Amino acid sequence: MLARLEIADFRNLAAVRLDCAPGLNLISGDNAAGKTSLLEAVYLLGRARSFRTQRPAELIRRGAAHWRLVARLGADGSAGTLGLQRDGAQFTARLNGAPLPSLAELARVLPVLLLTPDSHRLLDDGPRPRRRFLDWGVFQRDAGFLAHWRRCQLALRQRNAALRQPAMLRSLPGWEAELVSAAGPLDAARAGFVEALAAAAQPQLQALLDTDLRLTLDYRRGWPAGQPLGEVLAEAREGDRRAGHTRHGAHRADFAVRLDGRPPGEALSRGQHKLLVAALVLAQAALYRETCGRPCVLLVDDLPAELDGAHRSRFVERLAATGAQVFVTAIEAAALGGTLPADARLHRLAAGALVEVV
Repeated sequence: MLARLEIADFRNLAAVRLDCAPGLNLISGDNAAGKTSLLEAVYLLGRARSFRTQRPAELIRRGAAHWRLVARLGADGSAGTLGLQRDGAQFTARLNGAPLPSLAELARVLPVLLLTPDSHRLLDDGPRPRRRFLDWGVFQRDAGFLAHWRRCQLALRQRNAALRQPAMLRSLPGWEAELVSAAGPLDAARAGFVEALAAAAQPQLQALLDTDLRLTLDYRRGWPAGQPLGEVLAEAREGDRRAGHTRHGAHRADFAVRLDGRPPGEALSRGQHKLLVAALVLAQAALYRETCGRPCVLLVDDLPAELDGAHRSRFVERLAATGAQVFVTAIEAAALGGTLPADARLHRLAAGALVEVV
């Protein structure tokens, strides 16, 4: 939880200091006021990457040498200080003044989940965003997951290198054995989490859409069902060598969403599609709290987009019910209607500066 957020020279935010409510924080302002940039800053603190760009130079305010983010953690700021800074090619992350041993630790220090107007792409795009979504939840539940994931990535890189270099082909069986060893725990953890996610998302979907549609998540482990991964890799060596990469394994894991057995596009409108993804994110938040005993931080960019008043009200009610700290953006507070909790805090931005707090 964020008690205070300080932003310097990030996007169009020259110097912003935000005292945060433990519940709902509404960030309002005109287009280009810096609302999404503020959410992006919080996301970076918990994920070490942007959800808007893969080019770090874009994040530094024009004319500045670096950007800096500082967060006081805990309901009253007593849980410590997290700081990130980027200066050219150098990225630093510190917790209470000490360098973090791994950027993956940011996800434990400040667990952050995100919903944007583009979140429907979680279901529409290829498997990578779904795998990231899945692995974030598994990482929070399974202390051994990161070690198995890293083993799998190392073995995958080595097998791919061997496929491309004839002199290394003899090493393939060894790296395949390592891939199999690492993939087993990954697969079991992911399968268990998908089952828990489906169960947690069903009531969220019913509340958001007022529907009896049955939600199922079809987990796909990344290689043919009923066949050991070792056999699949051995049989695929020649085809993988021609392709230049490993085509089967835990790095190909995915899941598909079904509603009464149908794809979401056949069962829901575009606005309802957004609420389906929201149900999955709210389920992630619920599972995190169940596992870790504390709420996460939810970021919601442009909540009113494509939702009518009734669905906006339901959505805000479900956000409040998570017990999470929530940051929501909208051009005007009135766009959310009369649904804001009494303890919500309203922050208004204009031209990259905080101009009002209510």
